[in-house]
Amino acid sequence: MTIRRAWLWIGGAIAADIILRLRFLNVPLSVDEAGYGAVARTWARGFALYGDVAWVDRPQGLVGLYRIALWFGDEWSIRMLALLAGVALVIALAVITWTIGGPRAAIIAAWLMAVIGPAPHIEGFTANGELLGGAVAAVAIAIAFRWSEWPRAWLLLVAGVVAGLAPLVKQSAFDGVIVAGVLVLVVAYRERAWGLGLARLGLVGVGIAIPWALALLAAALSSPGIGGWWFAIYGYRAQTESLISGDIGFRANLLVNSVPWMLVDVGLVLLLAVVGLLAMRRERCLLVPLVWLGACSLGFLAGGLYHPHYWVQLLPVFALFGGIGGVWLWENSTARRGLIIVGVAVGVSFAASLPVYFASTPELASERSTNDPRVISAIGVGNEIARLTGRDDRIQVLWANAAVYWYADRIPATRYLWYRNIERIPGGRQGVVDAFTGDTPPKVAVGYQPVEALDLDGQIQAVLDARYDELIIDGQPVWRLRP
Repeated sequence: MTIRRAWLWIGGAIAADIILRLRFLNVPLSVDEAGYGAVARTWARGFALYGDVAWVDRPQGLVGLYRIALWFGDEWSIRMLALLAGVALVIALAVITWTIGGPRAAIIAAWLMAVIGPAPHIEGFTANGELLGGAVAAVAIAIAFRWSEWPRAWLLLVAGVVAGLAPLVKQSAFDGVIVAGVLVLVVAYRERAWGLGLARLGLVGVGIAIPWALALLAAALSSPGIGGWWFAIYGYRAQTESLISGDIGFRANLLVNSVPWMLVDVGLVLLLAVVGLLAMRRERCLLVPLVWLGACSLGFLAGGLYHPHYWVQLLPVFALFGGIGGVWLWENSTARRGLIIVGVAVGVSFAASLPVYFASTPELASERSTNDPRVISAIGVGNEIARLTGRDDRIQVLWANAAVYWYADRIPATRYLWYRNIERIPGGRQGVVDAFTGDTPPKVAVGYQPVEALDLDGQIQAVLDARYDELIIDGQPVWRLRP
């Protein structure tokens, strides 16, 4: 197969990924997407990131991408982030797989990534941190693999810079750092040039240090300082829900519950990936792909809360193994039989998502994928709050639906937009109490969970009874401060 023909096939995979992701351009944002958008919008209005208003437990790279997207539009521009990340993943995966298994494997891996990448049941179509950070990490790995075939020092430096950026988009996207480093050592072993290998590893390290030095400088110059930044992106989760903290039984239950959603989207591709793993073992080229799988798995586990979208971070490495498995089947059986096996693996995964793709309305597509009624409710509630309030008025959602802040386009009365932030961070609940009992309570409050869930001594309910009028909007209780 010629290089030109192979890239035409890969180009077809890129086009397929774009077409599939365009389907979700008008599907309502997930709660997380809308929340990140609300934080980015508040940051753009002059509030310090990780300060008293614009707070999120994600690195500034993710919020920065959302802020850039908002220069071009609203909901659709956020989904364009996901589309661009999907395209980057397909291209990066093609480069990586080509280096390991040749052009046919690259074509299959690219098509697998294109078809399973949007993964509706695990929110692969959303601009979540796993997709965006994973795409940056995969690009870094692709650059490192390109260096292994065309050794130029500047490529290693660029690979290091991009790998260092990935954890600044999503904390768990450190796989680029690990894989790039291991690949350099593998090449040094093959060349029996350990001194040169260590020098090359140092060059990767310099590249990694550049974005982190800039991130630390930006944090130091901000009002929350490095301590506030560090707590937001690492300290909070390490102290509450992560691989090393929190209720193990609760987290195990979340993990088990997320598996069926993943299997719906990528179940048969996983079987193809197992074939690829065995094939690479026979060819003795398993080390670096296995390191990538291990690094992605560690990032997945470190998250702690195991929402279905966590699996998005593992999709690229599944597609890599699947591409190798597909080409092995092609070469070790009749061409027709191999084609059928690969086609069935892709087709069944895609068929499971057809009810989402062919949903008659964007709202129905959201319902069939995210299975979160708050997504649709937030639109009507947020729009009505915008009508009832002024642009500089503050609002509070009890206890959480971050999407309301996005659709209302109003300033949060307190810094935490997600339920577990308020529940688990010391002072989180008290901050909400103080907002309601202070001199300037929120102009509007919305109840998405029972007030008593976190209002342990009834102070907030007492204020609502005494100073607010209650409305019902789209089935949700809404309290408006009396003049």
